Amino acid sequence: MLRKLLSLAAIPFAVLSIPHFAGAAAACEPGDKRLAGHYYLNGVMEVGSELLLRPDGSFEFMLAYGANDQYGKGCWVRRGSTVEVIPAGRSAASRRHTPDDRGFGGLVLTVSGRSLVWNIAGSGYKGRYER
Repeated sequence: MLRKLLSLAAIPFAVLSIPHFAGAAAACEPGDKRLAGHYYLNGVMEVGSELLLRPDGSFEFMLAYGANDQYGKGCWVRRGSTVEVIPAGRSAASRRHTPDDRGFGGLVLTVSGRSLVWNIAGSGYKGRYER
């Protein structure tokens, strides 16, 4: 059932897969092509999330946790062993973002092989965005 719900959650990415969306894409620097791709969150109970990192440095994000849905788009950048996912209109990503937050403040993820690890607000809970 969860797999079916997550596959339905992927629909916005298929529908909104526009090479350049208004605003953020024009300001994005190209990203690390090795990290570009469509990621799915694993390891966080009751949370469904996807992250699309485009080679042009733009991204789309969605997260569903109970009745709380989050969506964001903007630019992403690799900084050493981390990837910062920065929502449009912000200069930096939140390091304290959680599934409980009402809006999307961005993510700071750690590169681990082909995965991106989310240390959720320093709580000790971690999820893995995997392709």
